[in-house]
Amino acid sequence: MNIRIMALILSAGTALAASPALASEPQDVVKQLYAEPSLAFGGPGSQDVLASDLQGALSQRAARTAGASPVDFDYRYGAKETEISGFMLLPQVDNDQAKVVAVFKNFGRPESVAWTLCRLPDGDWRIADASSNTESVAWDLRQILGLRPDQVRC
Repeated sequence: MNIRIMALILSAGTALAASPALASEPQDVVKQLYAEPSLAFGGPGSQDVLASDLQGALSQRAARTAGASPVDFDYRYGAKETEISGFMLLPQVDNDQAKVVAVFKNFGRPESVAWTLCRLPDGDWRIADASSNTESVAWDLRQILGLRPDQVRC
């Protein structure tokens, strides 16, 4: 094999390995949010997973609450206290819109959170909303933050 071609292949592989993993599918974006809790509350890197208006609202609210959580519960699980088991993500994609439902048990009780995602012009996905998918406790993150559901800025 030509030395130049081999060097090119090696440098391309190194560049890919060094770059951060991009979330190419909606469930990958949601998975990132569950894996790194600070992303859920407007922390560093949240602009890579949250729609711009959602990220801005969470960041502003976090600044006003002096570092405390911008909402009074962990909206990733729809609860203040968690003991999670049986976690699973169920994606549903339709062109530039997607919904991912997280199903799990919290303290042994079945729960779920529905995630709505929007697609940027470059093809990347962002979380536009999260809402309760459990009948006992109804909530919607955009509504809590005072954002209109029909005016998403992806």
